[in-house]
Amino acid sequence: MNDIQHVQLAAKSVRLWRDMEIRLLKEAGCENLSYRPRSGMSSLGWVLAHQAAVYDFTVNMLIEQGSPMNPELFDAYRPGTSGDWIGTPLSEIQEYFDASEANLFDWVKKAKSVDFERTIEKGTAPSFFVGMSYREVLTNAFTHLNYHTGHLTSIRKDWEKTR
Repeated sequence: MNDIQHVQLAAKSVRLWRDMEIRLLKEAGCENLSYRPRSGMSSLGWVLAHQAAVYDFTVNMLIEQGSPMNPELFDAYRPGTSGDWIGTPLSEIQEYFDASEANLFDWVKKAKSVDFERTIEKGTAPSFFVGMSYREVLTNAFTHLNYHTGHLTSIRKDWEKTR
């Protein structure tokens, strides 16, 4: 399997699990994006928007060394924020996710094998990422996205217990 196929497969897996959880949340009647589980974890809307920000950060800030594609939403739902939903409509959150995912695919289609081997240099990113190859950075993004999809599962289960 080449790098492009690996990224496409990983993104498909992320999308399938995320979409399933969104569907299950809706079926359970949990469409309140401000809903925060009793554990105090982030709100439903924050988690969904943060997932889009993960793709945005990975491609536009780590790999391309530029600005986020949607600075307003990125800043509102980045790590270190309160985990509150700030009123962004679900349609806008989904558009952000779709656009940041498409942006990832655009980068991957243009990338050459050597691009996946390039590394994050000191002073260009948070220290956690320094020394990682772009391949590792992308793998980390998929892990991070699935981590937060696990949060969607927890939110849904908490919602169901309170009904």
